[in-house]
Amino acid sequence: MAVNFTPDQQRVIDTRDCNILVSAAAGSGKTAVLVERIIRMITDDSHPVDIDRLLIVTFTSAAAAQMRERISKAVSQKLEENPENEHLQRQASLIHNAQITTIDSFCLFVIRNNFNEIGLDPAFRVADESEVKMLEADVMTKLLEDAHTDPTERFLHFVECYSTGTTEKKIEEAILRLYHFSMSYPFPEQWLAERLEDYRLTDVSALSGKKWFQGALAYIGTILQECKNRLRQALEIAGSVGGPIQYTENLIADIGLMERFQGASGYSELYDLFTYASFGRLSAKKTEGVDPVLKDMVKAIRDEVKKNIADLKKFLFQISAEDTLNDMAVCQEMVEELVALTLDFKKMLDASKRDKNVIDFSDMEHFALQILLERDADGTVVPRNTALELQDYFEEIMIDEYQDSNEVQELLLKCISGEEKGRFNRFMVGDVKQSIYKFRLARPEIFMEKYDTYVTKCDGGNRVRIDLSMNFRSRREVTDATNFICSQLMTAKVGNVEYDDRAALYVGASYPEPQSSGCYQTELLIATPDSLVQDDAGDGRAYSEKEIEALMVAERIRQMVGKFPVTDAAGEQRRAKYSDIVLLFRATSGWDEDFRRILSEQGIPVHVTSRTGYFETLEIQGIVNILRVLDNPLQDIALFGVLRLPYFDFSEEEIAQIRCYARAHCEKKLFLYEQITFYHEQMTHTDGMADGVSPEKAGRFLTMISRYRQKVAYTSIKELLQQLITEMGYDAYVGSLPGGDQRTANLELLLEKAGAFQKTSFYGLFHFIRYLETIQDQEVDFGEANILDENADVVRIMTIHKSKGLEFPICFVCGLSKQFNQMDMRQSILMDVELGIGVDYIDPELRLKRKTMRKNVVAQRMKEDTRGEDLRVLYVALTRAKEKLILSGYVGDIDKKLASHIHLTMEDAPKLPYSVMMNAGSYMDMILASLMRHSCMQEVLAERGYQWAGHQLPYREAPIRLEIYREADSLSERLGTQIKEQGRSFALREELENAGAYSDKKLADRLRKKLHNPYAHAYLEGLTVKTTVSELKKASYEETVSESDELIAMPRESYIPDFAVDVSEAAGDGITAPETEHLARAQTGTQYGTAVHKVMELLSFSKKLRLDNPQDEAARKRLYAVLKEEQEQWTAEGFVTGEELACVGMNKIMGFFYSGLSQRMIAAMARKELFKEQPFVLGIGADKLDAGFPASETVLVQGVIDVFFYENDEIVLADYKTDKVSCREELIKRYQTQLDYYQMALEQITGKRVKERYLYSFCLQEEICV
Repeated sequence: MAVNFTPDQQRVIDTRDCNILVSAAAGSGKTAVLVERIIRMITDDSHPVDIDRLLIVTFTSAAAAQMRERISKAVSQKLEENPENEHLQRQASLIHNAQITTIDSFCLFVIRNNFNEIGLDPAFRVADESEVKMLEADVMTKLLEDAHTDPTERFLHFVECYSTGTTEKKIEEAILRLYHFSMSYPFPEQWLAERLEDYRLTDVSALSGKKWFQGALAYIGTILQECKNRLRQALEIAGSVGGPIQYTENLIADIGLMERFQGASGYSELYDLFTYASFGRLSAKKTEGVDPVLKDMVKAIRDEVKKNIADLKKFLFQISAEDTLNDMAVCQEMVEELVALTLDFKKMLDASKRDKNVIDFSDMEHFALQILLERDADGTVVPRNTALELQDYFEEIMIDEYQDSNEVQELLLKCISGEEKGRFNRFMVGDVKQSIYKFRLARPEIFMEKYDTYVTKCDGGNRVRIDLSMNFRSRREVTDATNFICSQLMTAKVGNVEYDDRAALYVGASYPEPQSSGCYQTELLIATPDSLVQDDAGDGRAYSEKEIEALMVAERIRQMVGKFPVTDAAGEQRRAKYSDIVLLFRATSGWDEDFRRILSEQGIPVHVTSRTGYFETLEIQGIVNILRVLDNPLQDIALFGVLRLPYFDFSEEEIAQIRCYARAHCEKKLFLYEQITFYHEQMTHTDGMADGVSPEKAGRFLTMISRYRQKVAYTSIKELLQQLITEMGYDAYVGSLPGGDQRTANLELLLEKAGAFQKTSFYGLFHFIRYLETIQDQEVDFGEANILDENADVVRIMTIHKSKGLEFPICFVCGLSKQFNQMDMRQSILMDVELGIGVDYIDPELRLKRKTMRKNVVAQRMKEDTRGEDLRVLYVALTRAKEKLILSGYVGDIDKKLASHIHLTMEDAPKLPYSVMMNAGSYMDMILASLMRHSCMQEVLAERGYQWAGHQLPYREAPIRLEIYREADSLSERLGTQIKEQGRSFALREELENAGAYSDKKLADRLRKKLHNPYAHAYLEGLTVKTTVSELKKASYEETVSESDELIAMPRESYIPDFAVDVSEAAGDGITAPETEHLARAQTGTQYGTAVHKVMELLSFSKKLRLDNPQDEAARKRLYAVLKEEQEQWTAEGFVTGEELACVGMNKIMGFFYSGLSQRMIAAMARKELFKEQPFVLGIGADKLDAGFPASETVLVQGVIDVFFYENDEIVLADYKTDKVSCREELIKRYQTQLDYYQMALEQITGKRVKERYLYSFCLQEEICV
């Protein structure tokens, strides 16, 4: 059947003899058009082209294989129509060798055919990612060792400034990031050399010529214009009916101040303005008839503007011009050292790879460039003979997913095109809105440069742009919703593309008309803390935020499966199946298991397509532990895991008996392997047994380990693994476990990786274990082996990146409230491909550190790029849906969230303000902001007393429905379904009972006896295998409360709003009022207890914290200064946030150091006998939990001891408590049982007596001996 192409698609197919940029929106059929263009070119009657004279570059090998298959199929169809056509016969044979390939494979093709031009050994091998990581780690270790062996003063200063504690991990990360940044450029050494000029500045006037300073001015201009617009909104409110007319003069003056800021240009002028300019006080004149709501709105807008100006000052103009020059000079030395280390690292890594005769993927591109290009005498880059030959050979160069190209790939493909000879033959297709690989250093700016300069006219010369905006994938409801959201969020500044009529999606798909109005409208489902109905008769389970959202999604899936109409490939409608549904996440880590578990509990089959955690699976841990023991048996933890395997079958009691025997009969401290050997020798010589542990059993274990340790020297890793698995029956063991097919597939994957390891430059068991450990450390996870049938009827969970290029009838975009990752902007050394390196000014002698203006500008650019990437990822997610798009997320306080966005209802501009995107913390923030002016918000806002005003926006009638989920809302529907199902059950039961006359009585009796056989261990119901000390404490405490006690009404804690807190009462010991206000706000949250424990763990307890006399004012101030310095260090190193510190408050910490307990802990720390946050696992008899359980059953109790220390070879135990109590007796009553378990654990583990036990109450500010 002939395909009908749109005029734009036909133009893409037919246009020749020019460079063509095809901007193809999601679902626009770009692959089909690309294949058709190729077919037309190779079957052209006037100028037929051989398929191998086309270079077709795709993003992935799978895409290349799919395209080759589609072209081959098309050629075969043409041959069926014209079997005698020799040209087509030739194409059918050439297709298998045609250059339909990835950029990496093409580079490899160039290298293998021209290796002699760069002096490369032709026997080179391509290293996989894991091997490259290991090489980088080895080279980095060698680099820093050499630098420390003969250190320069500059290097030592650099290390002192940027290393943390005893580790140089941050320096290593900075060198690696800078190295990888440089390798995304055609000439990395040149790019690194340019970084030496980043901080070179002789005069402040030279700032204006710096690209990064121009970026700062552009950012200032954007914020100032927003402030000006906000003040105009305030002025409009002030002049309206009921508005605070007395504020008009102030607002006009504020607008004039903004214009003064906008008129400034140089650093000095801006610094003076930001330092000395100020806002006037609002008029205190009282005016009748003023609406207090409007008055507060004007004040809020003005306060927001004042905060933005203060932030700009702090962000860019903290210090004078002279201080800025000084900072730049100091930072220049640090940057020079970082660049020098990076160049040395690159040189050493290249040498190591040449020594091992391996190349990686970045080498492929740069080696291909060296073959194709060279510099002439004046430094100009010119093509070499190989490039000239390829220019003549290839008729056209076609590049798919062009938006994900980088600078190296751009130059490489340009140099083999005919542009140098005036022959424009590059065909580039992509969609910048789907450029989601910035983390791989893709440069969507390359696409946008051509997008802005290529012409769209038919006679556009040799550079033409064609837009494909028609979407053939989705229903109108999906495209309109996507357009409505993205048209407000995506701009050239944030997202790299202006989402306008040219970028919008236009419906091209044909679907049957919906059976009911609103059936296919896009939905935003919001879960809240009030979403679930509390069932007093239930199990009382407390659901997390993710689980509540998962329950909401599960409910919606149940409503749709078997009922919702979807369209199949033939255009016929059918009822939705589970396999029609996908759940998309920005990242599945931390989400996939919660959703998988909840959906499974709700009876919904689910599959996670991109699971991680391969190395944490039981079967892989078991076999890797065996390998660790074979490499070095003196590893107690790994050996314990091996002994517990069913093949060796050592119980915990037997291992403990062997250890006790060895300790009792051998003075020397032995490892577990040595203890087993000692036990075996002693028992064999004495012909005895200790408590039933067979020496033969230990002997079999030792013999097998010894035998395989000998094999290690001459057996390949893969063969060694196969022998171990076969002899131990390990595959049968893991296959018999739940999920046996998956576990067996994981084992087979490990064997595959062992075979791949043997091809690397590393060898031997030690290096294979290190290979696996490096993969884990570098977060390179294989992912579990995939055993799912692609036609399985399951709901799929995958990342948005994984879904790119796919489509699904029903698409849920979940986890919208997950916070954006801001970690990259918080590092001590920042990097941007355009703005270079951003570092802090650090003076280690004065212990002074501050962010430089340049670093702040780099951080802001990185934030813009990251937010743009986030927007593009959102666009990809929205455009995966064919018929139904559902967005979901959890909002802790929906009223507060809506209130923070209510000002957007006043915005008339089609685009939302720049600050909305930049300040958004999650996709939920973005989507709610874009929907504030949609009619779906009218009812929601009216319920909360807000007014909604309509605006003339593009796609304002987009069918979108907002639902704040309540479980009760769906109970009636679920009840109706249950009644129907019960009716079917009753009918089936009656039918079965009537069939009883024809049944086998004996068989029925046997079945009845088996089905009703009582469970032999029913008396153990309710007994858990593992519990925590906190749960035991809670149970013990609740048992002490009688029924009559429970009827006594306990006094409720009074709630004092933040604005009513008396700051003066909390202030003290040098704490400022703002800190105390922050503390008052923070302490109302649930994070208080966690924050206290984190702070107490981080405290150094050094001698500097000793306080001999708490009444001494000077000593207290000194203590305050030391604590403040430690807190600043924690914050700088990322161990704790300012909000967490604010939860605790300096007065609470200082109060602790007034206690005698703290001084004893400081003394213990000096003796190195203080231990903090010590986890433990303790085995106790079940009868201690409940007298109804037998003592023979063991329950594991786990917990974490806050702190303990030794005094005179005895132990003092302490626990921190943040409970709000009125007296010490109440605290003792609560935590007596918990301390009992802590004491029991400590005495069993250490063999020492606990002489004293303390609770320290941060509420009462005292230590309590229990």
